[in-house]
Amino acid sequence: MNFTFLEVNNKELLERVFAFRYKILLEIYPAYLEISGFSDTKEYDKYDRYSIHFTALDEDGEICANVRLIHHSPIGYPTENSMVFDNSMFERDKLGEMSRIFVDAKYRNIKTTKKIIQEVKRFMYFKMMNLDIVYTYGSLEESFLRLLRIYKMNYQTIGEKQKHEFFGLRYPSILYTERLGNDNSEIIELYKKQYET
Repeated sequence: MNFTFLEVNNKELLERVFAFRYKILLEIYPAYLEISGFSDTKEYDKYDRYSIHFTALDEDGEICANVRLIHHSPIGYPTENSMVFDNSMFERDKLGEMSRIFVDAKYRNIKTTKKIIQEVKRFMYFKMMNLDIVYTYGSLEESFLRLLRIYKMNYQTIGEKQKHEFFGLRYPSILYTERLGNDNSEIIELYKKQYET
């Protein structure tokens, strides 16, 4: 299976991303959609305007995965606005949050997910380096935290497991950009070739 990986840079594709997010959340957190009352079968929130969106298209041109990087947000970040932990250790202008990491159910197998996550890591590392983002929040379920670590996205927990308003039990977590690069040295080499030559 071949995929096309894109930064979302037009309204039409962004609307498709919102529809994809709605579809995935309908499968895993239908109560959130019911509470939120979206009327157009698209899921979006106040953080999207401060986000870079990234998506994967399958061979039919259908969205099969997405992620967003919220950065330099004047309204804070979802993890710190919905969970309790000490955020005083993080410099505001070096901070971001990665969220809405979704893969379509039909591509959720070890081989395909690994291929998609590898490209997500590359894209996110490049963006975090270029935006001078040193660390990136995540609000993560224990099982997803383990899965991301298998794929060498080594988030560290920074608070106790707690009940999120909409999404069940989660850990407030942080991903260090430097650690992401060190754990995935091939991404550092790609970055150097693209930006430092």
